This record gives sequence, structure tokens and C-alpha cells, in this order.
Amino acid sequence: MRTVALDARLTRQMSVGMQAYVRELVTRMPRRAGDLRFIVYGNEPIPGLADTVEFRSLGRAAAVNGGLGEQFSLPRTLGSSDADLIHHMSVYAPRAASYPHVYTIHDLIHLRFPQYFSWKIPPYYRFVVGPVARSARCVITDARATVADLSEYLRVPSERARVVPLGVDEAFSLDESERMACAADAAQRFGLDRPYFVYAGNHRPHKNIATLVEAWRMTNGGCDLVLTEEGPFGFSLDVGPKRNGRILPTGRISQEELVALYAGCAAAVQPSLYEGFGLGALEAMAAGAPAIVARTPALVELTGGAALTFEPLDAHELARHLDAMLADPSLWPKLRGSGRARARDFSWDRTAELTTQVYRETLAC
Repeated sequence: MRTVALDARLTRQMSVGMQAYVRELVTRMPRRAGDLRFIVYGNEPIPGLADTVEFRSLGRAAAVNGGLGEQFSLPRTLGSSDADLIHHMSVYAPRAASYPHVYTIHDLIHLRFPQYFSWKIPPYYRFVVGPVARSARCVITDARATVADLSEYLRVPSERARVVPLGVDEAFSLDESERMACAADAAQRFGLDRPYFVYAGNHRPHKNIATLVEAWRMTNGGCDLVLTEEGPFGFSLDVGPKRNGRILPTGRISQEELVALYAGCAAAVQPSLYEGFGLGALEAMAAGAPAIVARTPALVELTGGAALTFEPLDAHELARHLDAMLADPSLWPKLRGSGRARARDFSWDRTAELTTQVYRETLAC
């Protein structure tokens, strides 16, 4: 039996989606790959691990992203294991990865929009991410749209990239009666008595929330705009208020609250200038939310014709979509149905199965 070691560190530098990816795969893959033995290296316990999985705890120094421990202590620890293959499950990895490894890179947003991130990011990608990617047996990424970026920015040959889409948590999948109950809960919990649109995600500049707010202010009908997560927006929400609507910043919310907001919204909007996949849009469609997404490669690939699309910086085009949803609620069931059908093509079990297929392919070489 061949052994795969999983670098399953969970750190504050990792987004919610990156952490979900790690947790979902380390708990699901061992149950779907009886021909493989798994060792999980982590800095915190991960609930739900199969009894057959060996968990090895990492010290704090080895777990910190970008630190000396990651670059010197971690590769010694991983290299001394009896694993035949090591999977670095996030972009944070030791450059001195001389052992056989596969590497997950969800996206290259930091290289596409370096002006939006810390000055430390480009050197990390140049001196760490690039060498780890080029020495990997293969690089796993979420969407076909990112394969070209791997080649352009990191010089990873396209034939060494493997596209493995992400999944959607079963908690987001609602039937119509569940959706209606959750919608009523959202209305009561957040005081929503008008149609509303929702954006769920962080507030980094490439998320393009300013265009969404501008478009919302152009709408004719009465409606609210719900914006989740904490952190500054980079612009004032009070400039040019809308007469028949309000902006509701919720701060950080629970998964249950997010599902409820999706269930009751007129549409979930993902206005990003760039996404590596678009997990939020997938979760929204699974919950029965009509989806409106920016016309960028990964989002168009993900939604597969089940969402309305707009040019990312065209607030007028987005506003026309918002007005159409307000003026004709008969559009909602149609988009809900197409979104749910599309979301059913994605699951974490499928992500786990495709990932283990990558391991088998790599181990056979």
C-alpha cells in the first residue's frame, strides 16, 4: 500500500475557502481510497478523520506561513516520513521540497493584481511558490482558466497541471420548502422587508465591491444590499445614498446565516475582477439563489450558463440585471432551477475522488 502525506496546516493567512478545502479533503479522501495510506501533518486537530489516518502534530514554528520553520524544519519533518508522495494543500510550502510532491495552487490573484497586496507577496511567489510548482510532479488547480496563468506567471507546463474543481458543503443544498423556511428566517433575523441582493466574501479591492455598490445605487426599484464579512471596504458606503434602499454590512456571519441570506435574496452577486474558482457563487446556486457574476473566465466556467453575467467594471450593465430581477420576479425560479442543476455537478466527494486519482497517476510514474 502506497502512502500519501498531507500538509494540512490551517493558518490565519489561509482564506475560509482554502481552509475548507483542506478539512474536506483530509476527512473524505481516506474513506474513498482504500488502496492508499494517509498521514496528516497539521498544526491543529481536524475533526472527522478516519480511524485509518495517522495524524502527526506540527510545532508552531513549522506551521507558520512564510517563516523559517516552514522553509527549514517542515521539509525535514516531511522528508523523514515514510510517505511515497507529499501533497502541499495550499500555496504555502517549503522551497526545499526535494521529495516527490503535488502542489495545490487555487489561483494567482496575487500575481495578477500585485498592487492590491503586501510588497512581501511577489518575492514569496518568485522565490518559493515558483520553484515548488516547477519541481512538483503536478500542480492541482480549481479551474481550467488558471492553467494558462500557471504557465504565464510560474512557467509550469500545462501538461503538468490537473484541474480538480472544488465542492459545495451539503448544508447549502436546499429543496424549495427548506429554502422558503430559511428565507423567512433571514428576513426576521436581519430585518429585511424588501427584496435584497447579497455579496458574500472579503473586501479586497479585486473583489470589485465598489462596482456592485454603484450599480445598486442606480436601480429604480426599492431594494437592499447585504454585504458580509469584516474589514474596511476602501470606499465610503454613505456616499450617494439610495432613497428606497439601504446597505446592510453584516460583519462575519455563521454558515447558517449565510445559507439563509442566499435562500431569500433576489440574487447573489459576485462582481470580482478575478477568481480562481468562485466558491461563493457555487454555494449561492446550491442554496437556490439566482446568481449574477462578473464575466471573468473562472466564474463563467463555474456557472456554465446558469447565471446572468456582466463586464466586471460595467456598473450600468450590472444595474440593468438588478433592475430586471426587481421588475420581473418570474425570473427568480428560472435562475434558481438552473443554478441548482449546475451546483449538483460539484461535490466535495467528487473533489476527493479526483484528487486521489491524481495521486494514483503520480505514484504510477
